[in-house]
Formats: sequence, C-alpha cells, structure tokens
Amino acid sequence: MMPFHYAAQLTMDFAEPGQNYRNTDPETSKTAGKSAGIRAGSQRHTILLAYFAESQRQEFPTLGLTDEEAGNISGLSRKAKCCYWKRCSELRELGLIIPNGEKRNSSANELQMVCIITNSGIALLEKIAQARRG
Repeated sequence: MMPFHYAAQLTMDFAEPGQNYRNTDPETSKTAGKSAGIRAGSQRHTILLAYFAESQRQEFPTLGLTDEEAGNISGLSRKAKCCYWKRCSELRELGLIIPNGEKRNSSANELQMVCIITNSGIALLEKIAQARRG
C-alpha cells in the first residue's frame, strides 16, 4: 500500500479530469498531452464507436452499454494488456459517455452501470470522421 502523502501527490499531479499529463511534466510533454485528444483508431475512439453503434441499433436496442459490454463489442477485451474499462472511465470524465441510471450484471455477476453516448461524443466522432476524409 502506498503512503498517503504519495497518493495525495499523485492526485495533485493530475489536477484536471481526463488530463493525460502530469503538472510536473516538462512543457513538451504537456503540449503533447493536450494535443493528443482522441485519435482515430485509438482505444478511446474504438470504445466510443461501440457506444455510438449501440445507440444506432434498431433491432433489440439495449439503450447503452456497460464497460464490459463495450470492451467485448469493440474487441478490446480480447487484446492483451488492454484496460478497456480505463478508457470507458476516461470517456465518462470527458463527458463523451454518461450513465443512464440503469445497471446490468457483468459476466462475474456483479452490477455494472450502463452508459450512453452523449451529443458531445457523437460530435467528436463526426469531427474525427471529417478529418479522416480530409
């Protein structure tokens, strides 16, 4: 178990939700972290696409996905050392997916929250698609 003061320092290092650089990093790292965002083909993008696909499903829509379902649908749960649940958490922190108030059982029979894609999430996917088209 890490000492409390060390855990508190880690929390202060990442002051903003979704921040992907430490406050103590050099300016070059901060600039790179700020520009990284969500790139086409990234794990975050892949997960967000799974939420979007679910929102567009006409037959038997489930009105959202759990983290585990998003990992399975996207295929990321089958990738070695891929922490798809962290990507889902990051998408929630960024406001791109939000809990819809429902809960469903996971494969381990534990309740998990169900999330849906937000308008901001859809807008981001549109922006990424437009950038890819050039």
